Amino acid sequence: MNEKLLLIRATRIGGHAYRYLTARPRTGRVVSSFYGGINLLFENAEAFVPVQVQSVPLHPWAIEIEEQPLRFAEGTPVSVQSGQLSVEETRIALSEAPIEDLQLPHFSAMDVAIAKRNFSILDWFVDKVRRAHPPDPFQHQLDTILVHWHEIGDHSVLLDLIGLGGGSTPSGDDVLVGLLAGMSLFEHVDDRTAKNLFSLRSGIRGTLANRTSLSSGQMLLAACDRSFPDPILALLGSLTYEGASKEEILESAERVAQLGHHSGLAMLLGLTGFRCVCQTSMRNDC
Repeated sequence: MNEKLLLIRATRIGGHAYRYLTARPRTGRVVSSFYGGINLLFENAEAFVPVQVQSVPLHPWAIEIEEQPLRFAEGTPVSVQSGQLSVEETRIALSEAPIEDLQLPHFSAMDVAIAKRNFSILDWFVDKVRRAHPPDPFQHQLDTILVHWHEIGDHSVLLDLIGLGGGSTPSGDDVLVGLLAGMSLFEHVDDRTAKNLFSLRSGIRGTLANRTSLSSGQMLLAACDRSFPDPILALLGSLTYEGASKEEILESAERVAQLGHHSGLAMLLGLTGFRCVCQTSMRNDC
């Protein structure tokens, strides 16, 4: 055995990443590094997969590993075969890692009623964070689209959020993820929400191509499948839990707010923005 070979154990893997990487042998390359790991691009920009340490929140397209620093030059070849990811002399075992689908559960009418009571805590938190942080450079455009949606109730307006903003996950996409999470919360207890959510998901899937970054597009499609980053799931879990304290809800909201530079706050804006429409347009039907 090569004495230089480094074996690393994957501790968890997002369901979307697992299904893609194990469907057949894959080849790719390292495209960037960040404080918690590396980003990989597969099959000529077909899929974007981060490999990250446990302190970084898991999402549907990520691989979580033991606290082992990874640093490789941009362009370093990568391959996946037989349940093992290879980068130079480093091997990451995927086959025995727990698969996390990160799927939002189907909430009951009682769960939703609890969430309605707790949303005032989240509204307060989002307002506080917005006041304390510099505004997103694209906030005016984001707000304009959301206000227009509030006024006319046509979910096709929200498709203008796709790709709006800078960075690997534009703010408009992050807002959409929050909206999808909020609507998914009500999906199985309100027929109108379910119908609107079906239309929004169909619109996103039908218009997404070439309108945003690959990583952000994957995030949106995962959200359309009710699959969200760990902190979003935890927040919705705390909002729907009868025994959750205000402090626990705020802690969950803070973990979402810490995602990326503007991403977490944009997701929270989408989540609370859905509630605004729910209150003004759907009244007590949602």
